[in-house]
Amino acid sequence: MHSLEMPAGSRVRLTATARADVASHRWEVRVYAAGAASASPRLTYGSRIGGHDREQRIDIPAQEVDCQIEVEARHATAAGGWADDKLALLNDSPGRLDLGFSDPSQPIAQADDVRLSFVHTVP
Repeated sequence: MHSLEMPAGSRVRLTATARADVASHRWEVRVYAAGAASASPRLTYGSRIGGHDREQRIDIPAQEVDCQIEVEARHATAAGGWADDKLALLNDSPGRLDLGFSDPSQPIAQADDVRLSFVHTVP
């Protein structure tokens, strides 16, 4: 799991992409008021990605308080369950964060099999 800050008044555009040859993964994003991670999330987003569904976009609306965004991704297992993906930090620059996820049990997996890109915008 990874977390990032979302300052009050900012919006975040999340783009999720998967490589063409990637099996099914699930990603989830939860938005909490800063310092309230044990409380219920203010917003929750998530989806399956992979196969024919290779690009998704979500706009996380501005919040009136500083928030923390928690991110995780999982891959389908042969037993029919879900296991945590390996996380790679691909880009961490002002206003942008790119996280890569991959199945650590696959020898041909690439760090960006699934990429979640977060871009902050301030009105």
